[in-house]
Amino acid sequence: MEILRSNQNATIRRLVGLRNNRRRRAAGVVLVDGARETRRAIEAGLVMRGFYEQVDANANPVADGPDWRFLRDHAVETGGHRGVVGDLFSKVCYGEAADRCVAEFKVPGDTLADLPTLGPGLILVLDGVEKPGNVGAVFRTADAAGVAAVLLSDCPSDRFNANAIRGSLGAVFTVPSAAGSQVEIAAFLAREVDEVYAMRVEGSESLYDVSLRSAGTHRRIAVVLGSEADGLGERWQSWPAASSEGEENAAGRPIGGIQLPMAGRVDSLNISVSAAVVAFEAVRQHRNP
Repeated sequence: MEILRSNQNATIRRLVGLRNNRRRRAAGVVLVDGARETRRAIEAGLVMRGFYEQVDANANPVADGPDWRFLRDHAVETGGHRGVVGDLFSKVCYGEAADRCVAEFKVPGDTLADLPTLGPGLILVLDGVEKPGNVGAVFRTADAAGVAAVLLSDCPSDRFNANAIRGSLGAVFTVPSAAGSQVEIAAFLAREVDEVYAMRVEGSESLYDVSLRSAGTHRRIAVVLGSEADGLGERWQSWPAASSEGEENAAGRPIGGIQLPMAGRVDSLNISVSAAVVAFEAVRQHRNP
């Protein structure tokens, strides 16, 4: 295992630079902090390019356990196992150094074309969501509720932001997902789902009055949720203009607005909380047809 000890080491300087999200995306890299999240990325099939773990002054690893032995064996197989001395490790990790390791992966395909074939169930569409912590929290809920997929529509943040990965506990690697423009995602939904709803404060139907059931019906249902600051606004009122032949029938058709009944003076919830309510209402309907 190579030991990295200097601020001037080219690998250290590169890793520090990749903490800038724009540089990371340009380089086609995912940086994953923590043993649990790293193992989930490996099990999801991501290709490891390097594994960096914290070591003490005598080059001894500071962490151990079954996950760590699995990760080290995988890192040795891929030829990217390196140790980083304690003070230097804090420069390459995200936030506190308590996770004790950073893994570098090749970014996987993130387009609609890269999605696996989806079964029936609920698809959550996040539209214009900016905060990576909220993106991560939605993925964590999606994993827990068995959501079929999460789609990111015109979202400034990607699911591979370090804060999104941490907020999801690695669920960004376990839930099928893709990113695209509103038009691209609308075209996908027009082909692939049976019903689409848009969550709005002024929605005409209550969430509890619409069918989100897929069990026994093989239905796919998509629910679109808007950004933290502005909700959906004028977006997703109706299907966007068709981008290719075969999508013309959907263009201009209204999209049903649904709302979460609110008993207090506050008229909306954080998007990750709203997504959790939607996802587990689908679970409830599945279990109580």
